Amino acid sequence: MLSDRKKKILCAVVDSYIETASPISSKDIQQNHLRDCSSATIRNELSALESMGYLVQPHVSAGRIPSQKAFRIYVDELMHASPLTVAEVDMIDRYFSEKWSDVEDVVTAVAKVISDVTHYTSVVVKEDLSDCIKTIKLLDLSNGQMLVVIVTDSRLLKDAVAELPDNCTAEMLAYAENWLNKIFVGRHISDFLNFSYPYALVNSQFEQFNALFKKIIDVLKKVSLANGMDVVTEGSNNIFNHSEYKDVNNAKCFLTTLEHKDELARIFTDDNEGFSIKIGVDDSVPEGCSVVSTKINLGGNVSGNFGVIGPMRMNYSKVVAVLDRIGVILQDMLNPKE
Repeated sequence: MLSDRKKKILCAVVDSYIETASPISSKDIQQNHLRDCSSATIRNELSALESMGYLVQPHVSAGRIPSQKAFRIYVDELMHASPLTVAEVDMIDRYFSEKWSDVEDVVTAVAKVISDVTHYTSVVVKEDLSDCIKTIKLLDLSNGQMLVVIVTDSRLLKDAVAELPDNCTAEMLAYAENWLNKIFVGRHISDFLNFSYPYALVNSQFEQFNALFKKIIDVLKKVSLANGMDVVTEGSNNIFNHSEYKDVNNAKCFLTTLEHKDELARIFTDDNEGFSIKIGVDDSVPEGCSVVSTKINLGGNVSGNFGVIGPMRMNYSKVVAVLDRIGVILQDMLNPKE
């Protein structure tokens, strides 16, 4: 548990580091944030925060910089709201001043405005799960695996391989296929995401198929997401405006991350309502990076997650304010109240 003074000092270090990208000294904190504290007191508190893992001292004679742990507590507890400027609000509003009839145009506009206002790389993940199921096939590959095939009304063939449960017979596979078709034919792929297989297995006749059905439903969810997902990025060159990416290797790793759309989709796809802030490898994002995202309903069975990926030294409060403004606009524009 951090004392109020430690929290103030830690917040001051993070705020200053976000702005300057330079190690912060006790003198900097006293002059710019805590004039009522002596330099000696601040130095003691900085040492304590360092020993607790919140700060790092790059060199013996240098000031401190925040650790990943510091950024985590900063966004969870210490960060202050950052209202947008009039110019930033006007810029966002101008992007959405015209009526968009195509979801693709909306996605492009969202990616562009986020990048332009935040000066980070924006990512929009669109999940179109409106395909209607025509048939489901389960094929025994005779090597302990089965092929799951989904045919939809858009004539897309979606397939995946999964391991068969132990002791699964041809009769069990045929029974499972028949059951799945009764349940899902005529339904949208989005139903897979909300389908919880156990509720259908309460009858004793289904107990022996529990393991098989679980594997099939898990495969269907994964395949549905993979085939209905589109990833749009904007402003990849914005990283060169941040000191972390003056290093060629860091820049190369970041740009490589943007090329792997499946990985980006995984990072940005979050079913939780509200904002998601993922920081560093502890949150399964690339080392030294942070991701801020939020979810939006784009109408019908189409949803999306949008946000930014950038350095851990990110202006989180501004990014949240930008995404919040855009989210409100999209909500009113795409899902108007009756």
